Amino acid sequence: MGVLEGWDESRSLELVRKCLAQEVGPGALPQSDEEDLVRTEVVDSMSWVSILTSIEAATGIQNFGNPWPKGRPQSVRALAEALQEHSAELARPNTIRQQASVTGSGQLVSVVGWGYALGSRLVEVAEIERICGLACGTLRHHAGIESVRQASEIEDEAVLAQQAVDAALESAVLDVSEVDLLVATSTTFLRLPSLAATLHSRLLLAESSGALDVGGACVGVVQALATAKALVATGQFRTALVVASEVPSRRLASSSATGEFRGLFGDGACAFVLTRSESPLGRWNLGDFIWGCSGAFAAPLRLELQESSQLLVEFQGEPLARAALNQLERLLQDLEVLAGKPRSEVGYFALHEPNPRLVEILCRNAGIPLDKMVPISRKCGNLGAATCGVNLCAALARAEAYPMIAEPLVVFVASVGPGLVFGATYLERHPEERPH
Repeated sequence: MGVLEGWDESRSLELVRKCLAQEVGPGALPQSDEEDLVRTEVVDSMSWVSILTSIEAATGIQNFGNPWPKGRPQSVRALAEALQEHSAELARPNTIRQQASVTGSGQLVSVVGWGYALGSRLVEVAEIERICGLACGTLRHHAGIESVRQASEIEDEAVLAQQAVDAALESAVLDVSEVDLLVATSTTFLRLPSLAATLHSRLLLAESSGALDVGGACVGVVQALATAKALVATGQFRTALVVASEVPSRRLASSSATGEFRGLFGDGACAFVLTRSESPLGRWNLGDFIWGCSGAFAAPLRLELQESSQLLVEFQGEPLARAALNQLERLLQDLEVLAGKPRSEVGYFALHEPNPRLVEILCRNAGIPLDKMVPISRKCGNLGAATCGVNLCAALARAEAYPMIAEPLVVFVASVGPGLVFGATYLERHPEERPH
């Protein structure tokens, strides 16, 4: 429909019922428009998010119903009323969205190797639900998770990171002695020396090799790639390792977080090898980056380490899901402009996955075929900073398994983290020239 004016009561109710029917089926519609859809379990929280995004797509309203007012029923009538309240805004000229900043180095830097490692324990979702005190089927039906990967007693962030690095170096056909820069990111490694310093020692890197840590939580791997690319492009470093490693299963286990939040996470790590390139041909060249931070959506997720070492977690699932979906969709739009490539021509998408249900909703709303995604959260859980990176590893491996075509192949990478911070980039591989 696009952005329209004049959403009267009848028209608003018609649209809301249509979006609800698409989600639950015509036979499951409530008898009363006043019925609270979530409280009466007509829809679950993720279905509610899907309904909101469907209304947003049909009307052009950005962030419709986000956040949903506290105390307001989640009913057909309330949705229609919210739509009418937005009618005045729809009649005004569209506000030009402030563009996220774009950064670039001007130098060719390529990803020449990648690898990942997962916690060695595969735990079925029924066991996770039991441990977290959730009703049977909560995570499977509401979030789409079937199992998670958890670290064993002898595994931690450094162990998983080293396994990922070993795989990345093998992929790049490089020896660890050639690495002269290490950039690491982790939300759960809460010790000093830092993860970068600890991993530097485990890998026996040269004392002259740089080691630094970056933050960002779920967007950390994108920030680490950007940091490494910028430093390699200066000419001071030749070969960089980028590593993200998370073990949230231990950190969240003793927190005050709800079971629905704790049960989403698995443990894993990813690693990438970056080098300077003289020619773009035959390499996965790392593009420019998009950055931004939308503080208006900082409240839905807050974590704080208290003096007692207890991790205090504030989590509002629905507003967080809505914010993540909206921002990922906008990042895809910005990436299309940055890369000069419509999403229909993109080979693969490596995106952050809060949970599998949100990935399905995003793909449907953004027009992305599921076969262009390489989802991992259904079997592994949300891996935090490593999620987007493990996705990228899987996408690059899948792309490498097929013969190189004549046209450049592009992979979009995008992630969001608490704050709400966000970042995106793209990788592009040009076919190598063949003799005639």
